[in-house]
Amino acid sequence: MSKSTQPRGTLVVGHPRSGTTLLRRLLGAHPAFAAPPETHLFSACARFLDADPTADGVDMSVLTGLAFAGFDDRDVLDELREFAFAYLDRYAKSRGKTRWVDKTAFDIFYLETIEKLCAEEVYYIGIIRHPLDVAVSCKEFCDAAGMYPTPLHFYIRRYAQPIEAFIHSWIDTTSALVRLGEKHPERCLTCRYEDLVADPEGVLGDIIRFIGEGPIDGLAAAAFSGEMTDLGFSDHKSYQTGSVHSDSVYRWQSLPRPQIDRLVPLCNDLLQMFDYEPISPDPALSTVELRERYLASLAVQARKRTDH
Repeated sequence: MSKSTQPRGTLVVGHPRSGTTLLRRLLGAHPAFAAPPETHLFSACARFLDADPTADGVDMSVLTGLAFAGFDDRDVLDELREFAFAYLDRYAKSRGKTRWVDKTAFDIFYLETIEKLCAEEVYYIGIIRHPLDVAVSCKEFCDAAGMYPTPLHFYIRRYAQPIEAFIHSWIDTTSALVRLGEKHPERCLTCRYEDLVADPEGVLGDIIRFIGEGPIDGLAAAAFSGEMTDLGFSDHKSYQTGSVHSDSVYRWQSLPRPQIDRLVPLCNDLLQMFDYEPISPDPALSTVELRERYLASLAVQARKRTDH
């Protein structure tokens, strides 16, 4: 990598509810990195660059429109990138820091375009979380928000069960992150959420060294000390958390077993790629057995009511 293309910033990317906010907060405690709440800069730039192919194969987009007006694609991308980077450079300077880390949960859905925009000028730190835990957490988030953000609504329209919809979105975005890492191993590092909460100092040390700074002892504790002053778009639960913890690991085990069994064949390959234990479906129950189990569960609930 030449000096002229030395990365200027770092993007944290991962499926929503994968720990991106936690990782941003931890990195922001380092004296070199300024990490604002979600800016939506890069996903907005990606949407600006959206293209619809015509039947003739022409990309009907702002790049083509400007190309027809005499502007080179590379110049347009350079100026758009500088537009986004300038805000983050100014933010870092305002915090007395030399580098920036940007994280917006939905950037992962625009990863290919963001890669095109940023060229070689950013590091990517990906974070992966168990897909069933992601799906459970996404459903809770959307229920609390009373809406499905646009990238997730695309999947909700295709799949009747929200948990299944979020599994498919996790598969697509995680596959995109894998492709990015294979294409740019020198600028893309991926960690697991479960490893981060189990050993925050160790995982952070690896990340910080990868992006060219020296690790700082006690960074995880420092991230949660003092008053939170950078308020903005973020995981709402992050404002209620005072330390790194593993309370949200394996919450997926509360899902109905038949639902788990339907979903695990979709994601077992990726689970194994990231060293998660593959899940073996239980033997399939007959229609009669499923009905009997349903009635038995109703009987248990009815007894609880009468016991009280």
